[in-house]
This record gives sequence, C-alpha cells and structure tokens, in this order.
Amino acid sequence: MKSTMLAVICVVAWTAAAALSGTFGIWVAVGSVAVILGVLIAARDLSGVRSALRPTMSLVAIGLAVGGAMSAATYVLYPMVLSAVPSIASDTASLYASFRAPAAVVTWIAFVPVVIGEELVWRGVVQGAIADRLRFADRSWPGMLVGVVAIAVVYALAHAPIGSPVLVLVAFGCGLVWSALRAVTGSVAPALVAHLLWDVLILMWLPLG
Repeated sequence: MKSTMLAVICVVAWTAAAALSGTFGIWVAVGSVAVILGVLIAARDLSGVRSALRPTMSLVAIGLAVGGAMSAATYVLYPMVLSAVPSIASDTASLYASFRAPAAVVTWIAFVPVVIGEELVWRGVVQGAIADRLRFADRSWPGMLVGVVAIAVVYALAHAPIGSPVLVLVAFGCGLVWSALRAVTGSVAPALVAHLLWDVLILMWLPLG
C-alpha cells in the first residue's frame, strides 16, 4: 500500500475527479473515483488492506471518541467562524446541496463504500508513500508531525478544484486528525470510524446551520 507511483496516480485521479464535480456532481465524480481506487488498491494488496482495516475494540473506541469530539468541535466552532466570516454561509449551503443532490437512499447506499475507498487512498496509499518519502516511519514525533501536515495539505489541495474554500479548510482540518490517527495507531481503522461518524453527523443527520 506504499507504492509512490500508485500514490501519485491516486492524487491525480482524485484531483481530476474534483475538477469534474461541477459537471457530474460530487457523488458521481469524486465518489466513483473513491470506490474505483479503493477496489484497485484492494485488488493489488488484499492482505495489506485487511491488515490496515482490521478493527479491534480499542481501535474502534478510539475512532468513535475522536469522531465524536470532532463533531462536537465542528458544531461549536462553525457559528464562531460564521459570525466572523458571514460569506461562508452560502458556500456551506452549496456544499450541502451538492452532497444531497442524489436521492437519500442512493446517498446512504454509496456512503460507506465511498468513505472506505477515500480512507484506503489517503490514509492508506498516499500516507504510506509520504511517510516513506519523509522517513517518519520510525514514529519520531517531529517527523510524524511534518508528515501528517504534509498529507493534510495534499488532501486539502486535491479537493480545491471543487471550488469550495470551506471544503478545502474542512478537508485540511479533518485530514490532520485522521492522518494523525493513522500515524499514531498504525491502522486505518480508527480514522475510518472517525470519518464515518463525522460524515453521518455533520453531512447527513444534523447539518450545520
């Protein structure tokens, strides 16, 4: 799951899909690419994917705790940011409209495969490749910090072609947390659980604003 070439392909494909989201919608463009890349990653290294996603009670508990804390922080911080920058209200509303464009049943069916694919791409392949390049696999804290920030920056920039500053900022903030979970635990499972919980609460159940 650490091939540099595969990581580059994933980043390019994701960025291209983001650029096409204005034409085809976020779910069709980015969601389809997430699922396709996830399937390709699993086909290439099924044992590695199983290992990276293997859940344990402690990893799931960590993911739930972090996802819950992230969601609470989002609900608290969003009104503060909105009061300082009122213009983000329209961007946020547009994002929700994009995410809710398909029928609800389609969204719920596609949701889990899309997030799994996204985590395999970013916290799996891309993070593994960047970790090797920056040589922070020894888990030294300075190296891990640089690596996590680098991954979050690439993750955020890959969403930039969608055209939403709010999404770029959210991707960077969430990317920091999910990549840190991957770096600290050595597993994609807690980041996946935290990602799923945050998306369910913020995007689908109790939307901001």
